[in-house]
Parts: sequence; structure tokens; C-alpha cells
Amino acid sequence: MDELNEALKETTPDTVVFTTFTNAGAAEAATRAREKFPTYNDHQFRYFRTLHSLSYRNIPQRKMISFSDFLVLNKELGLNINPARAVSQGYITMAPNKGDKLLQIDNLRRSRMWTYDEAFKNQESSDFAACEIQDFSEAYTTWKKNNRVYDFTDQLEVFLSVIDDWDPKITHLFVDECQDLSTLQWAIVNKIQAKATYTIIAGDDKQSIYKFSGGDPDALINLVGDRKILTKSYRLPETLLAYAENIADRITNKQEYTVTPNNTGGEIEYVGEITEIEEQLKKGTWFLLARNRKYLAYYEHQLNRLGIVYESDTGNGAFSPELAECVIGWADMLDGFDISVKLVKRVYSKYLKGPSVAYGFKKVVARLDDQEYVDKATLTGEYGLQNLKPWHESFSLPESLIEPLKHMEATGELKHRPRIRIATIHSVKGKEADNVLLLPDMTSLTHNSYNKDADSEHRVFYVGATRARKHLYLHKPLTDMFYPL
Repeated sequence: MDELNEALKETTPDTVVFTTFTNAGAAEAATRAREKFPTYNDHQFRYFRTLHSLSYRNIPQRKMISFSDFLVLNKELGLNINPARAVSQGYITMAPNKGDKLLQIDNLRRSRMWTYDEAFKNQESSDFAACEIQDFSEAYTTWKKNNRVYDFTDQLEVFLSVIDDWDPKITHLFVDECQDLSTLQWAIVNKIQAKATYTIIAGDDKQSIYKFSGGDPDALINLVGDRKILTKSYRLPETLLAYAENIADRITNKQEYTVTPNNTGGEIEYVGEITEIEEQLKKGTWFLLARNRKYLAYYEHQLNRLGIVYESDTGNGAFSPELAECVIGWADMLDGFDISVKLVKRVYSKYLKGPSVAYGFKKVVARLDDQEYVDKATLTGEYGLQNLKPWHESFSLPESLIEPLKHMEATGELKHRPRIRIATIHSVKGKEADNVLLLPDMTSLTHNSYNKDADSEHRVFYVGATRARKHLYLHKPLTDMFYPL
């Protein structure tokens, strides 16, 4: 942003705090600044971080709670918390078990800085008594203290408690994508702001879609200061912007402003079946978006039937960047080029079908250095390779995937990520594609939340609709629980 560049002309980056919602966003800001000001070194950009990262680096050190820690915690406290979900912060989503639900409520309580009574009154997918919530929280806190571990919310809480003694020379504070900050994170921002002489906070409350995990859009809406409204959309053409603003108009509590499109045009089309847009799916980049992860399987099934290559947030898609690398590497090897041992290990262990490698040689290759390179003669002469047919005859792959991959190889697309991504709306926030297909269906839990707090779902589908640069396709509902697009 221009303001950041101006700040770095006046001061050094080690007096600037730049924080945003994702690690990738913070790293990108630091990279761009280093390119513009090459005399500064990496260490000087040490305050370009997410608030979690900034907090963890400036509090007394303890290890982060791990998968194995949760296994011990479950045993000692008699709980059934899913360790994988908890470690990945998955407990902020729908939680099936009692332990998961208690952990979810406790995290939300701390993120929103609620009392136990407030947590009791605001629970949506459970009916715990206030004393149950408090008993769990106190036991969990005591266990973490005794075992000297932090969870993600601890990072913020501890930093907030010591931030008055945190004494770097801060001249500028930049907070980007602030619309999803929790109440706890806003408290930290306010403390840092008190140390800085110049502060810029940027965000769009219409895109605040993490209220379920503590996001506090009201804090941005009610923020006191000089407001500068950016009134031009650099992504959306006229038709798509008008449709998205129609969704935004349903939000009852928001900052009012008018946005102009980047150009005329844009198309919106209603779709009954994915087969109706089979030809369109063959061109341009695509997001196939659903409100809940449950519905990604529908997209996967449809594209599998059509033989269209995609990547999916579920990891269930047959295509992966790793497979593309193996296909390209195998073709290079057949053409006489050296390929890495690391790639050979993948091909040997995951993709070659039948008796393509002599008995015992997979173990031999597994012991080689990943950084070494080998050629066709070495593989056949020393490492047991018995199959030199093209990849589509050698690899064990679904028939429905082979022809699309061959097409991608012929057109050069295989060297890039698939044009089509199947994802939840939340996972593509901040990203864009030429085309977006939006499925309106919701799970029962989300639909119940929608009936209680419609603004949150208006914001989610506003974000979904604004991911499209050219064409927005609106899928008919599959169930009787859906958002009215």
C-alpha cells in the first residue's frame, strides 16, 4: 500500500508493525517492501506478522500444544477431543463430541472476551450449563499451565497481559484485513496503537465471515477515526457488482458506502445441473464454492463423471501438484533427461502399476539421497526399473483422469495448478477466479445459525459472489435448507 511505502521512506522497518489475517498476506507485504527498499534486511521486517505470530515471538516461550498432548489431556480429563481437529484449530467449526464442543465454546469465549454466563447464553450447537463451561475451562487452563504449553488463543491472551512492558520503538501500525479480528485481537491492536504515532486500519465489514470463531465486525463498524472509503472495485464488472451489492443490502449492520465497478459487463447465469456448463468449464479459471465442506463431494462427483481435472479442499481429487510433477518427470526421463531421486521415490511408491520395478528395488531407492539425480539408464541398470512405457500406460490412475491429464500435458497446462478448484467460501477469501459457481445449500447447523443471525450468512455469500471476475453461476438448491441467491 502507498502509505506503507511512505512510512518506510521516513523510518526503518523495525519501527513498523504490519499485521494482517494470514501468514501469506504478511509475508507478501514484507516481500514487496524489501523489493522497494533493498537496503533493509529480513530481520528489520520482524514485526510484519499475523497477530498470533507477533504475540508468540514476544511472550515467555513455551511449546505449542500438540497432537500427542491432546491424547494425554483426553486421558487425564476423561474427554474425547479430536486431536487433529484441535491442533489445526478445527474446533472452531462444527464439533461432534462433547470434548470438541467444550473446547470450541472455550475458544470462542476467550476470543470474544466473554464471561462464562455470556458463553452460556451464546452457545448455538450445544446446551451446556454455565458451570460445565467454567469447569472445563479451569481444568484445561490448569492442565496447560502444569504442562507448560500454549494453545493458539493463549498466544494472544499472554501477549495482551505483557504488552504494556513490550517496548520496541513503534512509529507506525498497519492493520490490514481487520474485519475478521476477534475482540481479543482488537484489544491487542488498541494496545499497540497506543504505542504508535501513526496508525492505518484497513478492512471491509461486509467481508467479515469468521464471527463463528470470534470475529467482531462491530468493532470495525464502530471504529473511531478519519475514514477513507475506497469506492472503486478493481475486480468486479458492473453486473456482478450490482448483484453482490444486492446481497450486501440485506446486511442490517454495516458501514454504508457506494462502490463503482471496474468496467461494464459481467454475466450471471442460473444453473440447474453442472452438465449445463460442461463446455464453459473447459476454459478459464474456476471456483466451485459451497457454504459447507459437506457439499464439496457433490462437486467432486459431478466433475469426476465429466472427466474434468480439478483440485479440491478435501484432498479427494485424483489430481494433485505432486501427480503433475511425476507425469512431467516421467516424460522427461523417457526423453533422456535426469530426474531427481525424490521424484523417483514418489513414482515407485505411489504411481507405477504392476511389476514395473524388480523385487526389492523400491527399498533400495528409498535409501537414496533425495538430492541425487538419475537417468533412464541408471534406473533400468541399477535400480530395477522394468517399464519404459509412457506415463498413461505405466501409472495406475483412474481411466476418467487419463484423458484430461493427456490434454493438459499437450497444452502445457500440466505445469500449472488446475484451473478448477472446489472449495468452501471461507477458504478462498481474498482470492479470485474468472468464473465462480456458487451452491446455496447449508447444513442444518448453519441454517439454524442463519435463522438466528442472518447478517453473518449475508456476508459469507457476499464474499462468495465477489470472487468472480467475469462470470457468476448460481446453482439451484439441492436441499430445502439454502441461502436465497
